Amino acid sequence: MILFRGNCQMQFCAEAAAAAGLDVSFASLASPLTLTASPAAVPRLVADLIAGARVEEYLHTRELIDQFTPPPATPRPEALVVNLFHENRPLLLHKIEKYCFYLDPAALERKPGLKRAMERHFDAIVPNPAGYLNRFAAMLLLFRERLPGVPILVIGRMGHYPGLGPAPHSYLDGWDALWDGPARQFAAWADGLPGVTFLDADRVMGGVFARSDLPVEAHFPFLRIADEPNPDHPAMARDLEHAGSLWPALVAAIVRSLAAGRADYLPHETVPEAWRGTWSPERLDNNALLEHLVSGSNYRAARAVGNFLARPEEDFTDLLVEAAPHMPVCHNLLHMVRAYGARRPVPALAGWCDVHAKRAAAFTANGEAYRAEYLEKIGALRRLALPDDGV
Repeated sequence: MILFRGNCQMQFCAEAAAAAGLDVSFASLASPLTLTASPAAVPRLVADLIAGARVEEYLHTRELIDQFTPPPATPRPEALVVNLFHENRPLLLHKIEKYCFYLDPAALERKPGLKRAMERHFDAIVPNPAGYLNRFAAMLLLFRERLPGVPILVIGRMGHYPGLGPAPHSYLDGWDALWDGPARQFAAWADGLPGVTFLDADRVMGGVFARSDLPVEAHFPFLRIADEPNPDHPAMARDLEHAGSLWPALVAAIVRSLAAGRADYLPHETVPEAWRGTWSPERLDNNALLEHLVSGSNYRAARAVGNFLARPEEDFTDLLVEAAPHMPVCHNLLHMVRAYGARRPVPALAGWCDVHAKRAAAFTANGEAYRAEYLEKIGALRRLALPDDGV
């Protein structure tokens, strides 16, 4: 079995590997700190508090066993694949024993008794982004020690090339300052550890671009829109975490590399020169936009809404309302629709909210906390469109 560990990128990769017929398992990680400062088991205090308050859902799949303990060495896995995952923040640090873990702060706001108990025993901390690679290195050495002889593959993150504009965005705080210097040094160091291989996600994704004539928007359709733009938060930035076309290619590279005992890239897997240039937004006509919106795909719908956001002088609300019955429930897509609505809060947008709220209310796959938060955001958008409506 191949063990995948990290964030949603490794989950998507594990799913692609399973679809290709590989035997895999996946577990989410919250921060290297939860493992390197661990008391080697899930602390009884943490387990009892979370179970007693029934807030397991607010771990958001970062199960306590995976936060506190590395993968078991037996039965012996075929390989461990871990990516440079982003850290969840804040972490809860035990005031005396100094171990830490992640729990969504929303759990504490919904459970006042749990909040009081947590505040007695824990402090909220935010790890310094500048020390991320050192924390990851310590975790990697821990994995190497606990899994002797098991091949370990470290998957890199996408670099912030200007051609992947409008402004490349990573969920790992501080990555913009790390990717083109310290991260390359880290990659060389990791690749030199016994039985460890570093795979460059930029090169693998470059190979995907080489085999496709699709624009950046088709591969990375999701955009992050800042509520209050400032020098540290561009008004509009491209989400490089969600790239559906990357996962099958990355699985193929993993399989080749495991067989070769080293990173094994195909000849066309290089960073495209166009990524070093300037991004130019695509412009789709209304027919193409509607086709994407009604496709049922969150990627295609996001590509259409991205066109809306890049063309603020045009009104696309009628297309949104027409497509509402077909648009999927997706937080990243909703974020973009809300950003569009904030720029153009017209009453017709309330019609989209009403239809989409019904779809969201019936969506239970990600749990009740996800659904409640999602419906709250739709309600806020509806109030923006119809501020005087009593609904």
